[in-house]
Amino acid sequence: MIKLENITKVFPSKNGNVTAVNNVNLHVKKGEIHGVIGYSGAGKSTLIRLVNLLEKPNSGTVTINGTELTALSNENLRKMRQKIGMIFQHFNLMKTATVYENVATPLRLLGLNKTEVKERVEKYLKIVDLGDREDSYPSQLSGGQKQRVAIARALSQEPEILLSDEATSALDPETTNSILDLLLKINKELGITILLITHEMSVIQKICDDVSVLENGEIVEQRSSIELFTDPRHKTTKKFLDTISQRKLSASLINQLKLNGTVTSLTFIGESAGEPLLAQVIEKFKVKPNILTANIMELKNGIVGNLIIHLVGEQDQINASLTFLNDQGVVTEEVEGE
Repeated sequence: MIKLENITKVFPSKNGNVTAVNNVNLHVKKGEIHGVIGYSGAGKSTLIRLVNLLEKPNSGTVTINGTELTALSNENLRKMRQKIGMIFQHFNLMKTATVYENVATPLRLLGLNKTEVKERVEKYLKIVDLGDREDSYPSQLSGGQKQRVAIARALSQEPEILLSDEATSALDPETTNSILDLLLKINKELGITILLITHEMSVIQKICDDVSVLENGEIVEQRSSIELFTDPRHKTTKKFLDTISQRKLSASLINQLKLNGTVTSLTFIGESAGEPLLAQVIEKFKVKPNILTANIMELKNGIVGNLIIHLVGEQDQINASLTFLNDQGVVTEEVEGE
């Protein structure tokens, strides 16, 4: 659906050229929600603007649904952009226009007649649960409602792709969840492919099928969300996961608790998260697991549980218990103090 191949974008500056995106390859499948996560300055906003060529790459190709955008004339590019909706962090609404007019104005510019405009505005305001706010002005809306107007405006052009540029980062947690639920609904019911960028791992956790981790303009890890949450490989990915799940213990805490022996992280995937496997370990191997931290996360396509335990017992029995857990589909990793 979306293919970025060997994309590089360089910006000139007083102190020399700055490479914002460096030789990136990104493939987004039709109908999925793909998240790109990275810290500030990683190149996320530049990357997403390269998808619809609001930023033109210095090298590489952008292909949407089999059409290479980088090879199109300006006129044909404008037509292709009608298939790509975009929502932004700060909504970009017209302050002096009503909700109805904010959604209707772009449709008029596309040449739709009055009846078509009315039908689309009403349809998509209803989808975002703002059917009763047509005559309101942006100043009368909450932040979440403003973002819903922006989403309705993007959807009203009936795109095949929706780009989300940090669309929830200006919102409080409760409102963020409601907007993410709306994006899930749009993806499921309308079949729209969504590419979003974020610096919040909780956003990735809730709605993404696949994830790309961006650092210094390069993709350092690209995998399914389940794989990313259960077996992170790059240090940046692990840092992001630490923001929502304690996966390490400080050396001082290990010392304070006098944890001699084996301290292990256990990651349970899917059905194994609901199995009483530690009880079986106690019974089978006569070891004593001391639970230090525990949490469970619901991803879009599965459940992941994480425990950090201190195992007490004979070393050969500890080793056997870890082998047993591995055989049951549990990922085990020795924990070292930070």
